[in-house]
Amino acid sequence: MKRWMFWLITAIVVALVFIGFGYTKKRETQKQFDNLMSQAITNAQAAEYKKAELNLQDALRKKPDDVVAKQRLEQVKLYQEGLAELKQDDYEQAQLTFRSTAKISPSLSILTQRAKKKDKLLESVLKQREKYDDLYNEAVRLTEMGAYSQSNENLVQILDGKNIDEKYYSQVRKDARELQERNNSILEQIRIQNQQAAIRRQREQQRQEEARKAQQAAASSSSSAENQNGEPKKNDDKNNGQDNVKDGSESKPETNNSAAEPQPNNENK
Repeated sequence: MKRWMFWLITAIVVALVFIGFGYTKKRETQKQFDNLMSQAITNAQAAEYKKAELNLQDALRKKPDDVVAKQRLEQVKLYQEGLAELKQDDYEQAQLTFRSTAKISPSLSILTQRAKKKDKLLESVLKQREKYDDLYNEAVRLTEMGAYSQSNENLVQILDGKNIDEKYYSQVRKDARELQERNNSILEQIRIQNQQAAIRRQREQQRQEEARKAQQAAASSSSSAENQNGEPKKNDDKNNGQDNVKDGSESKPETNNSAAEPQPNNENK
């Protein structure tokens, strides 16, 4: 009887020890799990997402079936994917990823908030990029048509945009500046060509004016020479006329004398 009681008590004690050990172990595991989950939140708030991911993975090793830990781990991974896509300038895909991140529940609330902000930001960015792309494409079309100044007007709207220096618009900013430099180079060449053409026209006009003046001077000189050559002839004619008059007057008495000469002859008769 005593032996039986001994073994019974021993079994009870052993069972209590195991139960106590198991309970203690469970409590310890839960404590570690809670610490890891808490640490994941702290690291996520500090934007140390890789550490938060490791915390959640360790938490799941403690409690593999915990739904909260699984969902939060998925959210952290998804959020990091969105950041990677954002870094690669894949804004359309990044927006979709952040939108999915914000929908996960249960979640890390800090990541839900940040994902929603990223989604809203990217929606604005994509609209602005579409506007800049339209302006740039129209500028390219105008350049191809040879309307370089009009093309630059579109490019100025891009390059003077209040948010154009943000990283989201780096590519369109780069493209716009390159096209503007190309337009300016062509416009400068056209300006030089027009300037040279204007100089040639001015020289041609001067040449024509000098030729016209030379012709006028030659015509005036010729007219003066003709006038000078014509005056002596007029004087000679006048003198000849006077000489004729004199000759006429001198011959007239001779005629009278000849008419008077027969008279004595009549008297002699």
